[in-house]
Amino acid sequence: MPAISVKTFAGERPKVDPRLLPNESAAKAYGCHFDNGNLSPLKSPLLTGISVISNAKTIYKHLNEYWFSWDKAVNAVASPVANDPWQRVYFTGDGYPKVTNNTIFSGAIMPANDYRLGIQSPEVPIIAIVNDAATEEVDPNDDETRYYTHTFVTEQGEEGPPGEASQRIDIRYPNEEGTHVKLSFSPPNVNASNITHRRIYRTATGGGIADYLFVAEIPISQNLFVDDISTDELGSSLDTYDYEMPNENMIGLTSMANGILAGFFDSTVCFSESYLPYAWPTGYQLTTEHKIVTCAALGNTLAVLTEGYPYLFSGISPDSMAGQKLESNQSCTSARSAVIVNGSLIYASPDGLIGLNGGGLSMLTGQIITREQWQEYEPSTIEAYHQEGRYLAFYGANLDKAFIFDPTDGDFRHFTATANCGFNSLVDDALYICQGKNLSKWEAGPAVMSYEWKSKAFIANDLSFACAMVKGVDTELAGLRIYADEVEVLHLAPGQIPKSAFRLPNTRGNSWSFEVYGKGTIHSVSIATTMQEVAA
Repeated sequence: MPAISVKTFAGERPKVDPRLLPNESAAKAYGCHFDNGNLSPLKSPLLTGISVISNAKTIYKHLNEYWFSWDKAVNAVASPVANDPWQRVYFTGDGYPKVTNNTIFSGAIMPANDYRLGIQSPEVPIIAIVNDAATEEVDPNDDETRYYTHTFVTEQGEEGPPGEASQRIDIRYPNEEGTHVKLSFSPPNVNASNITHRRIYRTATGGGIADYLFVAEIPISQNLFVDDISTDELGSSLDTYDYEMPNENMIGLTSMANGILAGFFDSTVCFSESYLPYAWPTGYQLTTEHKIVTCAALGNTLAVLTEGYPYLFSGISPDSMAGQKLESNQSCTSARSAVIVNGSLIYASPDGLIGLNGGGLSMLTGQIITREQWQEYEPSTIEAYHQEGRYLAFYGANLDKAFIFDPTDGDFRHFTATANCGFNSLVDDALYICQGKNLSKWEAGPAVMSYEWKSKAFIANDLSFACAMVKGVDTELAGLRIYADEVEVLHLAPGQIPKSAFRLPNTRGNSWSFEVYGKGTIHSVSIATTMQEVAA
């Protein structure tokens, strides 16, 4: 005889008519977990006792100890330098690009202080005056022509690009004792980058075409220096010619392989020098056809999502990056919808969720949800996170609606929770969400949410089912509704479901379905015409 038996449970596939769904799929899945194929409730977030600013839009956990928060959409990354003694954090989105370190970030609200990322070139050339000790020409062939330049240096030893060269300096008696060049300097017009020192360089041969060699490093407060250093005592060559500051409008900071940081502004992608996050040569910039929305690193590849075509930029060094435009019209509708899950970048497009990796792009939800249904998720508002191999998203004007998409099973489930923002911690493999000013750890609490799971419509052709059985754990915490032709024929509230098979009212129907709700773990639900069938 015909029977309905659901022994595994899964989420929604809204595009499919309920009568055509696989038996395990849901017409409605709300607050559900499907561990081991069972139906169980999602755990509630657990308050951590940690507070951040009340209007936080971004949170970031540094060194698994310090919680940073901002009232803007910020992208923060830790220093790519191994065992960085300054424990630096670089971030964009809060005005011009910035950096903070362990001498200034601690406070009631963190980061307590920061500096501008990058070091500007000196604005005023060195003024050099020669003092020739000898009064008569000894060897006219040893005359020396010099040019001087200088760079600014931060407390962390980060060196910026050189300033304009000094005027030409001609020295007639360079080898005479007492011959020297008196150098005078101007202070930086603005010092937002924690500039503490200045490095002086000079050419070693005439004509102004030789490389600049290191002369000395002096405190930034020192405005005079006497250069009486011989040529054979000069140091290494100047190598920061193109160490420019990042564009002041750069956002979307992300960390790639080989110590490279990347960001963007407008339709321009930017790359830093390897392991030098303060140096952003304009020669390393590349462009896209449309305005960039966000970017994310996939190993040596940078996935760049735009208001038009997506791009992949690949290379093992910043000067070898090459871009590939993907001929797809799947633009990104929300920067914060982009999350790496199981090695692929998943993001919200106007048509649904897209998966992007080194192999290209694919529509993940094309067979699961229609474009029209997708609009109900307000894709331009989505802020998402990865959670145990799944894509967890909050959406709506107040981010008070949410769904989970499982890219492996290809289904949706929904739940109610509010999150101003969140952070995925790789150290403890946990998702933290911010609710008001309070931080909670996702699915870590002893309390659980209430779930609702409604089955597909099972076609029965004017059949009368006589009995049913629900198996599981703590079934007294679950309720059951059974429908015939979409009319409720039985409702057992939590605490009323028998431990064994039970009788149904005498009802006939062409279409049968059921709904389970509450907090109990359900292993199976069976509906049949005989007790023997449901007990099997």
